[in-house]
Amino acid sequence: MDYEQAEALMTDKRFQKLKYKQEKVNVFTIVGQTHTEHWHSSFMSWLLDAGSSLGLGHFPLARLLGLAIIHKPDCGLTLQDVFKLQLNHVRFQTEKTFSWKGGKRSIDVYGQSEELIIVIENKVRARENYNSSTTGQTQDYYDYVEQIRKPQQKALYFFITPNPGQRASCDAYIQVTYQEMYDNVIAKCIEHPQIREEEKYLLEQYASNLREIVGDSPMALVNSELCRGLYADYEETLKEVFDTVQKTQNLRESTEMPCILYLHYQSIFDEIYLTLVDEFGSTPKAAYTNRQHITFNDLYCAGLVQNGQKFYLQYDGATYTAQIVVWENKECRLQVLDLDGNDFLDSGGNVVGMYKLSSPAAVDIINIYRKKTGKKLLRTFDGPRYWKRKDGKSIADLVRSL
Repeated sequence: MDYEQAEALMTDKRFQKLKYKQEKVNVFTIVGQTHTEHWHSSFMSWLLDAGSSLGLGHFPLARLLGLAIIHKPDCGLTLQDVFKLQLNHVRFQTEKTFSWKGGKRSIDVYGQSEELIIVIENKVRARENYNSSTTGQTQDYYDYVEQIRKPQQKALYFFITPNPGQRASCDAYIQVTYQEMYDNVIAKCIEHPQIREEEKYLLEQYASNLREIVGDSPMALVNSELCRGLYADYEETLKEVFDTVQKTQNLRESTEMPCILYLHYQSIFDEIYLTLVDEFGSTPKAAYTNRQHITFNDLYCAGLVQNGQKFYLQYDGATYTAQIVVWENKECRLQVLDLDGNDFLDSGGNVVGMYKLSSPAAVDIINIYRKKTGKKLLRTFDGPRYWKRKDGKSIADLVRSL
């Protein structure tokens, strides 16, 4: 990489816009409430309540109900129902407290009208708690609502979390990630032609907060269009930065242009890399990952894959093989095998080719053999769709069954 290439990227208006968005402090950060569940619940209540100052009526709630229909077709709600229900009458509150089994329970966000009850459990950092209950809080909320709701009321239950691998203990809940909340509800409100500037500002501030890191991942990626546009025009430059930084031991002592650039604009590069799941899915130093996709750990914890289970991928006239590997610490990976069904080994004789996600596994195993035949290398591949069991069930099918 030369200075001219670096200068072109640094001065691109999209790169500078991304820099500005990151540096602009949001109000949640100022008051120190970036990942407080109560604040997220309060925002959710304001967003979904048709009578709030947002001024978009039931538009946000209708978008959320659309996600319910997509994720759980048997939820008891149809698109026709959404059009017929008086969604403007649903009123929301936070921390709805009720007595249950000799104790107190509190629903994060609760919406109710004569036709509908909405229950939302927010999980930002914590796991579902049981509070001496053997069934878990989501099951308790479900049992309570089913007991009090009127015959004409439909009840819908949502479990909103940044982690797609985290599920409610009660099967009635529809899991929605914060990424989906941003893409399908918040972003649509920001783009709405009737949104007022003051309310648009609040939505953008909240969206800015969602890109903050929880654990080892952002709650949601909110600048995807900018990031993908930059990658489309600077693919080779960005790949060179990623590859160079990844293999450099001491970035601060390096005089290579990619390392110098990365150190100065690390948060910008990281957001670009996290957005491009099929290409990267992590930052160069693997400090952060994008949890937008279900990992093999998630599938294993859900009982959908087992140690030693084989998956097959047909491409380029060849059949590639991989197997599920589970270590003693219950870490689960997909291990790619050579065309004879043997392990890939590094120069030290160690087994390599272990993957958390199926798409990178597919790209790498295909490219190993494409290199040998001089074919053009793949950059992306829909791994979940093409890795299949012998019975024809794909990884995508397993993910949909979660």
